Amino acid sequence: MSVLLDYSSGAFAANQAQGVGVDPAGDANFGDVSLLLHMDGSNGSTTFTDSSSNGTSITVIGNAQLSTAQKKFGTASGYFDGTGDELRYTSPALSGDFTAEAFVYPDPQTKRFPIFMAPKWETSPSGRIVVSYDPENTADKFQCRVGSNLITPTNTSSTGQWYHIAVVRSGSSVSFFLDGVLQGSQSFSGSIASNTAYIGGVSSNSADNAFKGYIDEFRLTNGVARYTSNFTPPTAAFSNTGPTLDLSSGNTFVHAPSANVAYAFANPPASGTAIDFTLKVTPSATVTITWPSSVKWAGGTAPSAPASGETDAFTFYSIDGGTSYYGFHAGDAYS
Repeated sequence: MSVLLDYSSGAFAANQAQGVGVDPAGDANFGDVSLLLHMDGSNGSTTFTDSSSNGTSITVIGNAQLSTAQKKFGTASGYFDGTGDELRYTSPALSGDFTAEAFVYPDPQTKRFPIFMAPKWETSPSGRIVVSYDPENTADKFQCRVGSNLITPTNTSSTGQWYHIAVVRSGSSVSFFLDGVLQGSQSFSGSIASNTAYIGGVSSNSADNAFKGYIDEFRLTNGVARYTSNFTPPTAAFSNTGPTLDLSSGNTFVHAPSANVAYAFANPPASGTAIDFTLKVTPSATVTITWPSSVKWAGGTAPSAPASGETDAFTFYSIDGGTSYYGFHAGDAYS
């Protein structure tokens, strides 16, 4: 008996975009993002949504709310009126490298007010990292407290404008960047346990109560020192996904991740049209790979990531518009 596959019928038609696709784009470190707050929404809303893969719950204290009056990107930013406003969340343990960053727009204020703090104020100074805006002691300057030591920029800052701030731990050093320029570093060999962390203030401390101004695009990346030297601040909102395969651009993709990676698939053909595609992965470091939850693997278990310098190939197909993908580890350790 013979079986005829009629490719002209459309039942086996592949996606029209064949050939080499656009290499995956997105945040290469998205798999390590613990918290991502775009601060977008309607004016006056008190809903702050975590756009990382964790869905971290945010507790709103005081009058903290979204405001469309000022925003760096998107539709709004978080507004804090300086009278006990703050956001609280449970921070993961920060025992190694990490990066905490945000865009900050200070309004005029008279005291040193915390913008970001991990963990909560009551924790001993040796295990605390705090970013503040201080018009009282340092003539309108941002500062970063690392344990019991301060990093204070040389130049003053102005109210009524946006600044990008970043706190980066790399190894045993914590560095503070303002608009991409290194302001100083302090040694920090300890770890910060999982605990309550604060954005915009800390109402449990009456002397340094709450920041007045706007905060946008807050991102905490745990396990990655994103910036280790001067850099250009981000020019767009942070990505909500890891490297994304645009399936409308082709069916062969190549990626060389240097850190943990969470892949996403976008723009599959409509249901009823089949698509198959291949991804070649050659990590330049030891990484873990997180695949979309829609991928079904043979045996029910996703394959391990290739070792550093090793090349593996993975193939996928879908016939239902990307509702489900069937994944195969097509090749291991190509030479």
